[in-house]
Amino acid sequence: MKNAVQYADIFAALGSESRLEIMRLLFAAYPDALTAGALQEQLKIPHSTLSHHLEKLRVEGLVDVKRDRQFLCYCTNVNTVEDLLSFLYNGCSVGKRATFSSESYESIELVQNILKKENFMLERFLQSIGVWFEGLLNRIALPWGFDRYTQEAIEVIFLAQAETNRLGHQYIGTEQMLIGLIAKETGIAAQLLTSMEANLEQAQRSVEQRIGRGKGTPGEIPWTPRAARTLRLAAEQAQQMGHEHIGTEHLLLGILQEGGGMAIRVLEDLGINLAHLETQLRLKITG
Repeated sequence: MKNAVQYADIFAALGSESRLEIMRLLFAAYPDALTAGALQEQLKIPHSTLSHHLEKLRVEGLVDVKRDRQFLCYCTNVNTVEDLLSFLYNGCSVGKRATFSSESYESIELVQNILKKENFMLERFLQSIGVWFEGLLNRIALPWGFDRYTQEAIEVIFLAQAETNRLGHQYIGTEQMLIGLIAKETGIAAQLLTSMEANLEQAQRSVEQRIGRGKGTPGEIPWTPRAARTLRLAAEQAQQMGHEHIGTEHLLLGILQEGGGMAIRVLEDLGINLAHLETQLRLKITG
């Protein structure tokens, strides 16, 4: 986790509507990158101004840049965004029932003091950045118990949404959830799936072969009935185990407990023994 001074620099980098809009566009496109030309076309600002904003975001680690032939392409730096999301979720604005530790208060107060020196009010900024994250979250129907999701589980939801966007589908199903669990790379679920040689590209290929591509993703993305049931089962499993949090392990367990979604077929395509997977998952959770 970054210290308060580093957060202050990140907040300052996002202290303009143009930079927030750049981040919104890049986040919506993730995991794909956007060229400067594509960003300029949507933002309608001069190239020199866009370059200045992108460089500031790059310096603070909010965006990554790479060259694709003659084009410079920009992509959200998910690690920095993950840190920022964690900071906001655990201590600032996203979690409506978040608890505040004394350490969180001290960090927030220090950031606020730093930003006030530049006449930049943290409260106004948090309202703006809160709208950004809530806007992303509100594109999908939040599952019951979302305020108890771990940071990694939240990221899985974002990755599932990104996969829906990539395929142009109009829903989030258990298959997108599984892709999110594998793509997250960290957490009990990803570690176990990786140990069983669950490959992201192979999983994506299996999904696309089975259900194909859609014609575009709507503004609000619903869960399929099976995915919604999976999320309820994940919360119920966590509760039965006496866990206050809902992590990636519970999401994977929910997929296995539901037992009939497209994710199950994809796991079978990957050659994974479902009974063995559930046994090993429960051992990791309880061990």
